[in-house]
Amino acid sequence: MVALLSLSLAILPACGGGGGGGIAYKNPGVFVQQTIGGVDSLDPAWAYDTASGEQLYYIYEGLVGYDGTSTATFVGLMADSWSIAPNSSQITFHIRPNVRFSNGANMTAEDVEYSFERALVTDPYSNGGPIWMFLFPLLDVYDSSGINATQIDNAVEVVNSTYVQFNFVRPYPMTTWLQILCGSWGSILNKNWTIAQGDWDGTWTNWTNWNNPDHEDLYLDDKTMGTGPWALDVWNAPSDIKLVKNQYYWKGNGTIPFDTVITQYVDSWASRKLALLAGDADIVYCPRTNIADLANVTGVNAIKDLFELSVDALFFNFNITSDSPYIGDGNSTSGNGIATDFFTDISVRKGFAHAFNWATFIAQAMQGEATQRGSPIVSGLPYFNNATPMYSFCSTLAKSYLENSAWGNLSVKGFKFTLIYNTGNLVRKAACEILANNLFAINPKFQVAVLSKTWTGALSTMKQRQWAMFLIGWLPDYADPDNFVVPFMSQYGMFSGPASYRNATVEALILEGATCTNATRRQEIYSALQQAYYDDVPGLVTCQPLGRRFFTTYIHGFQFNPTTSGQPGPLYYMTKSNP
Repeated sequence: MVALLSLSLAILPACGGGGGGGIAYKNPGVFVQQTIGGVDSLDPAWAYDTASGEQLYYIYEGLVGYDGTSTATFVGLMADSWSIAPNSSQITFHIRPNVRFSNGANMTAEDVEYSFERALVTDPYSNGGPIWMFLFPLLDVYDSSGINATQIDNAVEVVNSTYVQFNFVRPYPMTTWLQILCGSWGSILNKNWTIAQGDWDGTWTNWTNWNNPDHEDLYLDDKTMGTGPWALDVWNAPSDIKLVKNQYYWKGNGTIPFDTVITQYVDSWASRKLALLAGDADIVYCPRTNIADLANVTGVNAIKDLFELSVDALFFNFNITSDSPYIGDGNSTSGNGIATDFFTDISVRKGFAHAFNWATFIAQAMQGEATQRGSPIVSGLPYFNNATPMYSFCSTLAKSYLENSAWGNLSVKGFKFTLIYNTGNLVRKAACEILANNLFAINPKFQVAVLSKTWTGALSTMKQRQWAMFLIGWLPDYADPDNFVVPFMSQYGMFSGPASYRNATVEALILEGATCTNATRRQEIYSALQQAYYDDVPGLVTCQPLGRRFFTTYIHGFQFNPTTSGQPGPLYYMTKSNP
């Protein structure tokens, strides 16, 4: 049996009964969130960011969901029961009867089969995306470029009209599969409605016409039809999004705690803070650098020390596109830019590693509420190795590596490029500036400009491979080290793929670890991968943070599950009242 993480974090106490104090009680029946980083897409086969995933969780439901705060126990949603074959090569779900989509149509096993086959058909592998998590256990591939219709058709089958069966290419850890199904990519679609939007028609004659689409070709990019508690009302892309109660919700619309859910994307911290203190928002994203602004404020419930499994990292691009506007003149020896393969030199990467000051970053930007990690496998995951070596700031070593690069003595030649982070994330801004300022202090010819881009703009730049260096974070799809090494180290990964990172030894270890059922061997594999991250430096992990949330005290019932997208968590279990 594969060793898997089980986090049974307690539900946090309900907010105090003293009301909001100096904060006015506004908008009863309405939940308002102000945060940064707008939705990228509402297509479950494309969306692979937390902003999009959060909205999809509200609108859709999958076959199963997590049981409260656990990451390894499950409750039935669109399935009311399931059975696993003795050799773990199949799993069969009984589809819950009497469930309706938000347009009133009945949900059937055929909708479930279509949803997963449509995901495998769509698979936007050229732009990243989550469908690799289905492809690998079902078809033994990480993208759909070489598969055929028969393989897809046989992977997911309706059985006896009310059951759906998944057929794996080899025995697969079932806890991991159930964790994967909890993600927004496991959303159950209305087949007839989806086809009516112009999407895949469910037949196999021309299925490749819908395979690997560009973003602008997504039929469900801004349209939804789910079975979840809320339905899409208005999305003023890329800004605010408004959801309303699903009148046909299978648990009864009277069980839905909010008539309306509004998420507003506001880059300015000052504006978000004012909205919270005025009662115009029920929760706001507060940058780590500004947590003192909300400490001990009457009417604010400041929740802290949430043990997150998330991690941020700076990524090097090993094959930047030649049309990139972020690499100056595109020459690594002129001092006015960098070549498209600048970061293929390990001396450059190690030089940058020693130019980043983790101690300063954690103390100042993270307010001390984080721990440096040497690889993307963080504490709390199985097979985390606390003995993995880590880099530290040393200007002498940084200078030495950069002076002995494949591009010659960079202290003489210099370099110039742009480092990107998402607008409004002041912690990431601080990390970028620490690296840029330290490099400049080592030598003024080491010039790194720091640029913020909107969340959707940053994702687009990453997927188009135009960036030179990029800072982004990772929230787990499932609580297993495989889900951290793939996006950070695999050629098929969400981040390492667009970074063009390729290491055959690493790839073989990742593949073995994904299906290995021997705990001792898995420990060896993931220890080796943690060491490989240090040795090969495909990027720089900044830290593993402790989380915070800032609600008004009118909001009750917050639960923390480290795999759930968005700040509010499982919103269905929360309430709003004025005692």
